[in-house]
Amino acid sequence: MSLEHVNFKIVSLLTVGFGLASVLGYLTYRLRLSQILGYLIAGYIMGPYSPFFTIDVKTADQLAEIGVILMLFGVGLHFKWQDLVKVKNIATVGAIGQTSFAVAVATFLLYQAGWSIQSGIVFGLAVGIASTVVLVRELTDHKLIDVEEGHIAMGWLIFEDIIAVVALLTLPTLAASLHGGEVSFLDIAGSTAIILVKFIVLAVLLFTVVQRAAKFLLSAVIRTQSHELFTISILAVAFMIAAGSALIFDMSIALGAFLAGMVIGQTDVRHKVSTTMLPIRDFFSVIFFLAVGMIFDPSAISNKPGLFLSVLAIILCVKPLVAFLIVKAFKYPVRTALTIAVALAQIGEFSFILAEEAIRFQVLPEEGIDILVACSLASIAINPSLFRAVAKK
Repeated sequence: MSLEHVNFKIVSLLTVGFGLASVLGYLTYRLRLSQILGYLIAGYIMGPYSPFFTIDVKTADQLAEIGVILMLFGVGLHFKWQDLVKVKNIATVGAIGQTSFAVAVATFLLYQAGWSIQSGIVFGLAVGIASTVVLVRELTDHKLIDVEEGHIAMGWLIFEDIIAVVALLTLPTLAASLHGGEVSFLDIAGSTAIILVKFIVLAVLLFTVVQRAAKFLLSAVIRTQSHELFTISILAVAFMIAAGSALIFDMSIALGAFLAGMVIGQTDVRHKVSTTMLPIRDFFSVIFFLAVGMIFDPSAISNKPGLFLSVLAIILCVKPLVAFLIVKAFKYPVRTALTIAVALAQIGEFSFILAEEAIRFQVLPEEGIDILVACSLASIAINPSLFRAVAKK
């Protein structure tokens, strides 16, 4: 029976994926490179654009989504609401400032290349949003997730997620303006106000009613002394909050998972939850990087090398420079500013989501997603080296 048989899609993904990931992860480790690079290369070898294997991409994407939820849930466990409040000023100004600058540069660049202004705006937003999964991995590896730099970076990413959600809601408006419809400033302002109100309502509900219910449930389960029941209960809480945030409040699943972690993180079962979830989180985070590698199309680079290099320069040079200047403007040390700058010098999952939706609304050309994936792969591969360079200073 072929591995491509419908019943073996997940089996083939895990067999080939983890086999390649373990070998290439070990090789990159021995070469003093990031293991993430090994996972990305493994994903490419498995994907439809390589001459080797062809594993089902949709199955990988679905499993990767689980990895995003679990990783963000784990970060939320260690992130107190008070920590977010402490960095709200720099996180808000930073996210808005850096994203706005990325949009301006990308729009100008792509307009010169023949794209519409609306396409440039959406593409700039996609380029301006860093990958939360990559950020969490690097902060964790360098033991920065629980310190000031980690709090600033995560706060920054939360506000970038909110910007991305607003962008998703305004895509129909941009599409209407691109295809001849009339759009006013009030339409855009109204969409933005709605999502902010929804976010506030969601936060209030989570940190009052939902938090008490979750604490009661998990405390009751602990008394049963059943490890598997405790694990299942944690997963139930994490996925229900993440899914509810997306389905009811139109937030991203990633943001919902992060908030779910924060809800549990305020209870006295936080440490037990964290220990239980670690191996499950690592399992699915590898699948996320495999999934990114699988959708890498090398022709996106060879067909338009100038555009690829220009967009990559925005990600690796313009974004970090703007972030560095903003952090320094808030009187933080150079080391902190450098750490935040390199932490944001990459793009990932939310960029793909935004681009795919923009293509569906015919706001972005098809080649946009190919360039984003190519730049994402390159930036994710380079990012760990930037972190190590800062760590040596």
